Amino acid sequence: MLRKVWFIFAVTCLLTIPIRIYQLLMFVDTGTGFFTDGNVTAAAITVLLVISCAAMLILCRKSGGFTAKFGDLHSVPAVVFALLAAASMVAQSVAKLFEITAPVSSEVASPDIEPQTVQHPFLSAALAIVCVAAAVLMAVTAAGLARRSNPYRNFPVLALIVPLWSCLDLAVLFVRYTEVVNTIESIYAMFMVIFLLLCLFAQAQFFAGADDAKSRQTMLASGFCFSALSLTVTVPNCAMYVLGKPQVCSLSLPDSLVYLFLALFLQALFFPLVFPRRAVHGDGADRA
Repeated sequence: MLRKVWFIFAVTCLLTIPIRIYQLLMFVDTGTGFFTDGNVTAAAITVLLVISCAAMLILCRKSGGFTAKFGDLHSVPAVVFALLAAASMVAQSVAKLFEITAPVSSEVASPDIEPQTVQHPFLSAALAIVCVAAAVLMAVTAAGLARRSNPYRNFPVLALIVPLWSCLDLAVLFVRYTEVVNTIESIYAMFMVIFLLLCLFAQAQFFAGADDAKSRQTMLASGFCFSALSLTVTVPNCAMYVLGKPQVCSLSLPDSLVYLFLALFLQALFFPLVFPRRAVHGDGADRA
């Protein structure tokens, strides 16, 4: 069953990422942020994502979950992507704190242009501080996976730090996107972070040993949906930054890298469950 989910995820990304790159290259009005193709490409991407996410949610719900332990999810890619996610989270936080604390220049090109300041600085600063703590826990997770030993066994409450960061990130994103013109871009980002929060909370239950079959299904379903949305948004964004077109991107480069590495980490974490070296599923049908 999980192989069907992974196949849907892979096909979805193979379709949506090229369409998204083409959309950003050809159909974005940099002055207004709207698409100039009558939202044809946006509709195509949205339909593909809705259908694929619905299918993955249903299939994960029907699956028997998995019976693997923390050490069974060990893989070199999972360790590497966890460390890259941690590093990108620290870089994102430091950049945001510097942006918040930087003095506002009184010199502007025109008297009609107001100096740029960080909106909601206290909320952004709180997010940056919690993000650093979450990055430390991601590094701890990477170390645990490398040693095949659960670092949260004796301190289960620490597993809640990363979901706490995601919860605060969702709040900041909601406040920020109430001021954004392009509704489609806001929807992509909002659902991406919602699925991430659901996945990280279920993952925290798994790490802490307080999970059950339902929470494991939630971890898989929301993780696959987040990854599909994240790769659809962040891979084209990173490509646009490389091509020197940051004005068409819906997320900053640090934000894009954080979500990209988290998606890759989750996929590396799930890979031993989808293609097990030995039986780790709770349902004999899943091994077929």
